[in-house]
Amino acid sequence: MKFKALSGALLALCFILVVTACGQNNNASPGESPNESVANGKVTLKMWYWNGAISDSTIEAAKAKFPNVNLQAEKLPSGGDFLTKLKTTITGGGSGPDIVTMDSWISTMLTYNDKFVNLYDQGAKDIQSQYLDWKWKLGATPDDKYLIGLPIDVAPVVLYYRSDLFKEAGAASTPEEIKNQVKTWDDYFNILKQVKDKTGSQSGTVVDIFRTIIGQSSQTFFSEDGKFIGDQAHIKGAWDLSVKAYQAGLTFPFSSDSEKNAAMNNGKISSFSGASWAVGDVIAAAPDTKGKWNIAYPPGGVGNQGGSFMGILKSTKYPKEAYEVIKFLVSPENLVVGYKEFGNYPSTPGIYANPEMVNKNEFFGNQDLSTVFADAAKDVKVAHTDARDDMVYNELTKALGTVDAQKQDPEKAWKGAQEQIKRQLSR
Repeated sequence: MKFKALSGALLALCFILVVTACGQNNNASPGESPNESVANGKVTLKMWYWNGAISDSTIEAAKAKFPNVNLQAEKLPSGGDFLTKLKTTITGGGSGPDIVTMDSWISTMLTYNDKFVNLYDQGAKDIQSQYLDWKWKLGATPDDKYLIGLPIDVAPVVLYYRSDLFKEAGAASTPEEIKNQVKTWDDYFNILKQVKDKTGSQSGTVVDIFRTIIGQSSQTFFSEDGKFIGDQAHIKGAWDLSVKAYQAGLTFPFSSDSEKNAAMNNGKISSFSGASWAVGDVIAAAPDTKGKWNIAYPPGGVGNQGGSFMGILKSTKYPKEAYEVIKFLVSPENLVVGYKEFGNYPSTPGIYANPEMVNKNEFFGNQDLSTVFADAAKDVKVAHTDARDDMVYNELTKALGTVDAQKQDPEKAWKGAQEQIKRQLSR
């Protein structure tokens, strides 16, 4: 009887130990031990981001604000490698983080929304009004029932131009004059002809113009029900407008980035449409033109090229803590810090008029760039996105490039591109 009683006691003790161990393990984030997850009374949150996605100083501020969190921020290469690693992780091929940054390709992640924490369940609607509506919607499912990312920055497309060359040509040359007088692409082409006739300089390439016009459209290549519409009038119209500029001799020859950079530096390119992040590109490409550039509201409307988000993977054991961290990191105050550090324009319009947003740039003739970006950011048009967009876009721009580089007939190039696109869609 004593032996049976002792055996029962041992079994009970073992059961308690097993339950306790299971309970501890359930608190661990993927790929870490219980001791790592709750070390020194802190919960561990791992974060993936790339250089320039979020300010390193605000990450340090988050560590100080949340003493109960051991925030492990891992900086990874950006671009396709980051996207591939994230997709592999969420489809079960690897150990992932709790918090993850996402670029403008967030639309491709909405297919996997069940792999992300629904930020609406964490109270995200309480802060929605702080962000640009069009930007917010990019991180939500079409029915707006599931939000996988909080907005970080936006990248409105504006007109970069050599104000000295425009003035020399007798054309509109101040940001205010251009906004008031250059409203359509035909208005812009008329000014480009003035500038070219007087100075010999041109705009960006035919492909650059096509990309910008597509970005301004409220429709692109696929309808919301997945039907291909990239052969319809809104895309053909963008193609024809771009060809019109090329045939008038207004576009710089289709070329490499290094050739375009040299052309900007020596005055052969006097204007182009580019996102807010292109400020640094112009400064790096054309150091000999310091003080001669300005930016203005663009012809034809405003598109957007880039901008990031922060989300939480559903595999996290700490969704509440993770949400508080990302809410802090993308708060209006912290987005100002990122803007000052590396030029990412905030997605929170309530701060656009704040004194700390003033950005008088010596390279751009001491113009306050923030006022133009603020104006443009509020007017961005966003079209429905589809995972097949890149394939269609690449085929069209490749064909358009042959119109310039190989003197291909524009209509034949258009027809050939459409045939190739439809072959790929039928696979």
